[in-house]
Amino acid sequence: MKLVPPQSFTYRGGARAALLLHGYTGNTLHVRKLGRFLNDRGYTCHGPLYKGHGSTPDELLHTKPSEWWKDAVEGYEYLEREGYEEIAIVGVSLGGVFALRLGTLFPAKAIVSMCAPVREKGNEDILRRVLEYAHWFKSIEGKDEPQIQRELQELAAEPLHSLDQRCAN
Repeated sequence: MKLVPPQSFTYRGGARAALLLHGYTGNTLHVRKLGRFLNDRGYTCHGPLYKGHGSTPDELLHTKPSEWWKDAVEGYEYLEREGYEEIAIVGVSLGGVFALRLGTLFPAKAIVSMCAPVREKGNEDILRRVLEYAHWFKSIEGKDEPQIQRELQELAAEPLHSLDQRCAN
């Protein structure tokens, strides 16, 4: 089976825009349906894919929060460059945190933060989420359970230095 990785998307609509931000270990598929819904009601919707997301678990672990934050900022700036002055920022989980932060830096028409974490998670919790994502991803690749478990053990041994970094700027 060939996996088609998720991509950033833009649905053109009217003069109002919505920036749609997905969560950690998620991807743009998690906000695409909302984008279609809003687009049917006249909004232009843009959903950027954060670096390392929607790909292999190994690739995700080798990206940093500052890179994901940069993708969120670039998503807002993209809509500004396209001429939108009324931009709502909508985010789920990590995207909800990014939405709140973007709202302090840019003139947002509205901010919607859904399921945003209210306290910082430790690396153990983050590793657990990555391993859950990795298990799902490897099963989609068609690997059997013993192979998946071997690969999860290797992944769990990877250092998590990139996750220690705070979002810059």
